[in-house]
Amino acid sequence: MTKYLLKQGTLISATGRQVADLIIDNGKIAKIGSNLTALSAYEINCDGLLILPGMIDTHVHFRDPGLTHKADAATESLAALAGGVTTICDMPNTKPQTTTIPLVKEKQQLYATKCLCDFGIYLGAAKDNLEELKRADEDNTIPAVKIFMAESTGEMTLSEDEYLKPIFAQTRKLLLVHAENEARRLHRIEQFRQGKLKEAMGMAPNDPYLHGIVRDNKVASQGTKHAVELALAAKHRMHVLHVSAREEFPFLRQGLDAGLVTSETCPQYLWFTREDTKVHGLYRIMNPALKGEADRAALWEALQTGLISQVATDHAPHLPEEKDLGYGKGPSGLPGVQFVLPLLLAKAQEGELTLEQVVQLTSFNPAQNFQIENKGQLAEGFDADIAIINPNASAMIHADMVKSKCGWTPYEGVLLNGGLVEKTFVRGELKFNRHSDFKVSMLPGKTITVRL
Repeated sequence: MTKYLLKQGTLISATGRQVADLIIDNGKIAKIGSNLTALSAYEINCDGLLILPGMIDTHVHFRDPGLTHKADAATESLAALAGGVTTICDMPNTKPQTTTIPLVKEKQQLYATKCLCDFGIYLGAAKDNLEELKRADEDNTIPAVKIFMAESTGEMTLSEDEYLKPIFAQTRKLLLVHAENEARRLHRIEQFRQGKLKEAMGMAPNDPYLHGIVRDNKVASQGTKHAVELALAAKHRMHVLHVSAREEFPFLRQGLDAGLVTSETCPQYLWFTREDTKVHGLYRIMNPALKGEADRAALWEALQTGLISQVATDHAPHLPEEKDLGYGKGPSGLPGVQFVLPLLLAKAQEGELTLEQVVQLTSFNPAQNFQIENKGQLAEGFDADIAIINPNASAMIHADMVKSKCGWTPYEGVLLNGGLVEKTFVRGELKFNRHSDFKVSMLPGKTITVRL
């Protein structure tokens, strides 16, 4: 394994920054300091560049196994690396669904041959697998259990308390919750079919704007309210996924103050609103649905104040021909893993966030929330998961930049100013290089471990 000496970069942590040298040796950050030397190390001049801990994206759908016509672990991990993402955690709604520990192990083995970055594989909750969820409590390679409290891609809905309450009460593993109120969603669909949904009068069933009307702010807030109530009653750690509506905030605050609940939002909710569906149709449809401009602004404030502690992508690639089927026929979900960190760094350049906050939201807090060992910090002894950023470079996002197999991005035409990824290291291996002066490693990554 090559030893590297990164000279005179600006190291960004969750609490500050310093100009320093950094030695990468045997996959770890071996030393941080001034005027360092390292025998037989390959030296990289980082003067004027930023050095960040690699992003940990705890919410992706890499579509492997079973849905590899649209994406797979190899293509999507390459997209991740191009965006400075060094660790991902993949959701269970693949084919087969990872609802048993043996299926998780099979998927871990698959990713150990294909995924270029480090990875975690979630176990999915189902109506008949409570004993499997209990056994997962002792497995430090399974980072969390995923619960879909409302319908989404993959038909894994688990909304009834007769199944939810035992999971919260009888297991210990971190629970990830897609928190929407399924009963309200179904009720609003039925109201529309009967011509009684006031907000949707005169709308056609295939109008994509209907998505945000059906899956409205109350669908989100009532789901989050119930999930937090379950977590507080059972005193169980829970992470609320893809927060989209400001009405969710009081319940998130209640859970956060109790030390039991953390949460995330996604770049689509920070950049887009439901009005975008009028122009872009299914290319702006995901679950939960996009909300209004007031919600978008409130989400930014929640990140700045720490109420929402991390950003994850919900990277969900679909092929254009699938999206072109239109609303009601095509699938929900957007790709995002390649551009989330550069997008946030561009916002830091504009003064919306500090660089330290970007690190908190993308590296430090995910590692803390999920209790991932040896990741999320530029610290001696930690895995050398590093993104080198050029703060003076800019580029316009275009489809020809996209590494994902789906071949498109909802951020087409957005200017990335102040945050292009130059190089990405995973456990000390150079895995992505924007230029041709270094050979990159194509060795697969490794499964993460979490504290039990």
